[in-house]
Amino acid sequence: MTATSTDAHGHTSSAAWMLAVEAPVQIAVNGTPFTITLATPADLDDLARGLLLTEQVIDNAQSIQHVEVRTWLGETLVNVAVTPEALRQERLGARTVLGNSACGVCGMESLAQLQARGAAVARSRRAVDDRAVARALNALPAHQPLNRTTRSVHAAAWCDMAGSITLVREDVGRHNALDKLVGALAACGSLADEGFIVMSSRCSYELVYKSSVTNAQLLATVSAPTTMALHWASALALPLACANWRGDALRVIRLAPASHQEA
Repeated sequence: MTATSTDAHGHTSSAAWMLAVEAPVQIAVNGTPFTITLATPADLDDLARGLLLTEQVIDNAQSIQHVEVRTWLGETLVNVAVTPEALRQERLGARTVLGNSACGVCGMESLAQLQARGAAVARSRRAVDDRAVARALNALPAHQPLNRTTRSVHAAAWCDMAGSITLVREDVGRHNALDKLVGALAACGSLADEGFIVMSSRCSYELVYKSSVTNAQLLATVSAPTTMALHWASALALPLACANWRGDALRVIRLAPASHQEA
């Protein structure tokens, strides 16, 4: 499309502008519909793998036999073949309504389902140096090719403990981007690797919970977390950080629930 802009002096100019694609994607498990979500139609095999893991439909990536992506008349279906005995049948009905790209809580039937997802086990974490976090946050924009052309897409990046970005996935939805990253890590057998996650968004509860599926030692986001994200991060013993730019300098801010700060 063509975009028109006006500068401070009233001069108008036009230029080509790419829009991010947001399209419905149906995800099925062994041929049975599981959920429909609005997503950027790229890396959809990773999206499906990650979603099944973060929604606790399966407990390990090894139970996924193969993923098939089919597009027909503009509609996309992703079918995940899973070893039947590995399925958690009680989780298959947890997201059987339309979801969107804005919030991972969308699609759940009740708050009881939300609370039921607190089964992830908190683990001890190794400290991530502030310099590593700052290095990753500063490097993230260079790893967002889709966002450079659309200005509307989030990224989730996996980083080694030194702050080098090793894997990135993008999507219009921040939770979709993280599901894609989890799925990509699962596909290459790296879910147990030690590292940390950097994201281009604010920190929500959903991002904290989904990160706990990996061996992330920290979750760093560009914007600050919500109160609910802080409470879940405390419950799962996942350290949080966010960015604070002062001019060209980036300062890493560490966050914890008020009760921890007062201790």
